[in-house]
Amino acid sequence: MVKRMKSRLGKFFKLVWSADIHGLASEISFTFLLTLFPLLVVFVSLIGLSQNPKTINLITDQLGKILPAPIFQPIDKSIENLTSVKDYKILGLSIIFSFFSSLTIFGAIIKSLRTISNDKTKTTFLFSQWMSLRLMIVSAILILIYFYSSYGLYIFEKFLFKSGKISLFRRNPEIFLSFIAFGVIVSLFSFYYSYASNKKIPLRECLPGAAFAAILWLLLTFGFQYYLRLKNVGVNYSFAYYLLSKMVVLMLYAYINATFFLWGYVWNQTRLVKSQEIPITD
Repeated sequence: MVKRMKSRLGKFFKLVWSADIHGLASEISFTFLLTLFPLLVVFVSLIGLSQNPKTINLITDQLGKILPAPIFQPIDKSIENLTSVKDYKILGLSIIFSFFSSLTIFGAIIKSLRTISNDKTKTTFLFSQWMSLRLMIVSAILILIYFYSSYGLYIFEKFLFKSGKISLFRRNPEIFLSFIAFGVIVSLFSFYYSYASNKKIPLRECLPGAAFAAILWLLLTFGFQYYLRLKNVGVNYSFAYYLLSKMVVLMLYAYINATFFLWGYVWNQTRLVKSQEIPITD
């Protein structure tokens, strides 16, 4: 057992190095930051089809209960500004532009996963856009599931507190939301790992790496929260970067999460190397 794990870890780190995982993670995180606002426009527009601005802000506030404050605040401010837009012509044009520009991040994800799996199959421009669109649709569905599940939990907690003064969720909302987030992230990453490459992999075989990456995401999220609450840490960031401090923290958070996401895919690939004799690139 120990020998097998040691061999797998050796393959894992060899593939991390040979595929330049951290360079790919930099590309994903940079693209994510460029497309973050367009993604928010699409997301808020989807929720806005059935909810009013006040409810949208309440729904998205559930994300702030699990993400570190400096990371959530720029997102929350953008959503708040979007919900206050009254010019529907401008909003309509923004949605169209945002829809196509936000496909870029999914293209970067597909490119990274295909590089890791050594998938050199050539695809047409239209087919690559279809792959990105498919990832976007599934991502939107799963993210909406998270927000509405967390919002439903918030409403249920209000009912419990009002009827029986039960405040367990109110005291520790991040614990309960972590279970919802974990399920959504595992589902999301599993779908990416399975469908982003032409080498189709059954979803169940993608679960180990997705769970591995999701656990690392939770540890990073709570670790960031603890780190940023340390005395003088927030002050030092603000002093060093002033208004850019929140963006610096967001960039670092996005980069580390992109690295963990790719690590999860690499972890699955090390198992496929053994079972299907997929070569590790040198």
